[in-house]
Amino acid sequence: MRVIEEIPASSSDLDSSDEDEEIIFRQHEEIESASEDSLTEEEEEEERDQKSKKAKGFRWRKERFEHQSAAAASEFRAPDELSSACSYCVQFFDGDLFQLIAEQTNLYSCQLIGASINTNVDELKSFVGIKLIMGVVRMPSMDDYWAEATRYPKIADVMPIKRFKCLSRFIHFQNNETSDPAQDRLCKVTPVLEHIRKKCLEIDSENQFSIDEMMVPYKGKKAGSLRQYLPSKPHHWGIKIFVRAGVSGIVYDFLTYTGKSTFGTAKGPVKELGVGANVVSHLCKTIRNPSECVVYFDNFFTSLPLIIHLKESLGLRSLGTIRKNRLHGCTLEDDRALLRQGRGSYDYRVDNDAKVAVVKWVDNKAVTLASSCAAVSPLKEVRRFSRAERRKVGVPCPNIVSQYNVHMGGVDLADMMVALYRTPAKSHRWYMCLFWQMADIAINNGWLLYRRDAKSLGVEKHKKLKAFRLEVADALIHSGKKKGRPSKGREDDMPTRCIQRPTTPRPVDDVRYDQLDHFPVFIDKGRCRLCSDGQTTISCQKCGVRLCIVTGKSPRNCFQKFHKK
Repeated sequence: MRVIEEIPASSSDLDSSDEDEEIIFRQHEEIESASEDSLTEEEEEEERDQKSKKAKGFRWRKERFEHQSAAAASEFRAPDELSSACSYCVQFFDGDLFQLIAEQTNLYSCQLIGASINTNVDELKSFVGIKLIMGVVRMPSMDDYWAEATRYPKIADVMPIKRFKCLSRFIHFQNNETSDPAQDRLCKVTPVLEHIRKKCLEIDSENQFSIDEMMVPYKGKKAGSLRQYLPSKPHHWGIKIFVRAGVSGIVYDFLTYTGKSTFGTAKGPVKELGVGANVVSHLCKTIRNPSECVVYFDNFFTSLPLIIHLKESLGLRSLGTIRKNRLHGCTLEDDRALLRQGRGSYDYRVDNDAKVAVVKWVDNKAVTLASSCAAVSPLKEVRRFSRAERRKVGVPCPNIVSQYNVHMGGVDLADMMVALYRTPAKSHRWYMCLFWQMADIAINNGWLLYRRDAKSLGVEKHKKLKAFRLEVADALIHSGKKKGRPSKGREDDMPTRCIQRPTTPRPVDDVRYDQLDHFPVFIDKGRCRLCSDGQTTISCQKCGVRLCIVTGKSPRNCFQKFHKK
């Protein structure tokens, strides 16, 4: 912007000398050079006013939307062959992460009790594998997997319950001496969150994403204000994670909500637009090819300035439901008037200069949507049950509504798959629920990548999620581990201690004292069940326990004593 001065014409000017003309032209040159070098404060204020006017000032008209477009088709390279289930999950939970956990766990035990528990990568893999099985095979108490009456060999034979509880107590992810909760509220689990997020960002992504909230169940009070309450979610209490997922349910990026410190020292990329807009902008910055993609979100996030910001700054198209108080002067027909017109009625307004369309549609109730890539046409039809005709009838549905319904459920799908076989995360340490949530997301992402590869190779029958999860658990427990005695002095080769011969369960009193068919039989020699030092080959056929009968100088009949009250 150049400053132009007007010099009034007069007779004295015409008669001015060459000296005056040079002074005037010199002044003009100085003004022009100064205006080109830097903007004045008035110009900066004018630019800010123009931007705010562009964000808030809309000209709504009922006309054809000229900026309708669709996301590019997603294409993925087919592998040569399908890999094993564990190899898909190792893309997220790799050896580096297990090594970090092993080092920090041993360090934490030294800090806490003054001695290392001497765990290693193989033992931690077995521990994680056990927890994955517990997500499928549920029991009321953790002790029930090792109890005599309810013993589950696939877990109880891997390690003793004391060792399992020891690992559950000391598993750790960050050095307490170098972490500062005042700077990072998630410092206890930050290395795991950053590692899993980095691996998720490396996945070949789709071109249509949804952004929504995911709740990590947690009812304890040790997390402080990190614990949120969302009545619309299946688990009302928990730690909130904002997730960007594809239509298939694959999680590509996430952000844990920590209150004011969610975005670090900065207030967010677009702080003037609110928390929802900041979350969307943060999660969309990691999209590789934004010009080919469309992102969907609900009315918690949607605002017209956000839609314009995504389009102008990233070239990213967006679509979402929007609240009535965020329409910026867009006057649509009243909800009651549309409801009187019947199901399927709609009203719309567009601003082709701002490249935004707003549509209100009535199904059971009115819903308003806004988008930078879709509006009413092409008008589609959905089937709804009519009480008057007692059958399903066709109802007109704008394109923006059908696009939202098809592509918005990615995060809910990912959340549902996690909830199917959720890893038990009950602990006094609040951050453990986040760690096991990351483990479940890794398993589900691996299964969805396996399904994608199976489809590209034309494999019709593929593993279900439960079978896939159990296969991963089995591989973590047994793969690459030796059976037998280790060499002395090598801690890394130490296998997990196993219970080779569990004790025989004690018969209930109703069976023990019924005095019916308790016959002695001969079996292999072993310890008597009643006395402390007796060895015998006699066993009760019905009770299934060894009981000694001794003659001589100090006779005793444990068989008779055992069956009498």
